[in-house]
Amino acid sequence: MNKSWLALAALLVAALAQAQPQTIALDVGHYLEKPGATSAFGVTEFSYNQALAEAVSEKLLSAGYTVRLIGDDGQAKDLHRRAAAASGADLLVSLHHDSTQLQFMQSWTVEGAKQMYSEHSKGFSVFVSRDNPQFARSARCATALGQQMQAHGFSVNASHAEKIPGESRDWLDEKAGVYTADFTVISESKVPALLLEAGVIVNRDEAPRLSSATTRAAIGDAILAAAKACLQ
Repeated sequence: MNKSWLALAALLVAALAQAQPQTIALDVGHYLEKPGATSAFGVTEFSYNQALAEAVSEKLLSAGYTVRLIGDDGQAKDLHRRAAAASGADLLVSLHHDSTQLQFMQSWTVEGAKQMYSEHSKGFSVFVSRDNPQFARSARCATALGQQMQAHGFSVNASHAEKIPGESRDWLDEKAGVYTADFTVISESKVPALLLEAGVIVNRDEAPRLSSATTRAAIGDAILAAAKACLQ
């Protein structure tokens, strides 16, 4: 086979590869029995995560991506299986909403029920694991997401870097809001993976904003833009 035929074959292979829709796995953080944090208004984190996953999925599907939802039924208790379920995807994004350390929490009453809140922190944060076999690509996608979150009007939560028990996370890219952490789903995944804490739901100002369709759509736009930037 001469060089011109080899060149043509390479172009055809590249074109076919580009024609295949890329797959993004969305992991819905936590599950019904252990739903994660509780907002300042008594709403579970899992409910926030589930609603955000729906909004993000809609954005990605409309842009031509294939979406693989993991844990959206609230029954996925095994974190190791969650990581394995992303196998073959081009990117795994684990969706969460944040709380803060107990020492900063205080109580108030919402519709007759005692709830806990804190104004200590707010904003988003992104995490990647150095144990992920595709750490370099994970980091690139995480930085792209942090940049896009800010471009869409969200601020970085710097509280995870505070030198206190339960925090002291290492920055990977402080400007973009990216930390390193060995969370099971992103560290054991064989594909590029990141974890997004979309915002702090124990914050009384941020919780209602994070529950709005407009905010969820904006986060979806940020994830879509980041995916386009890092999955080239």
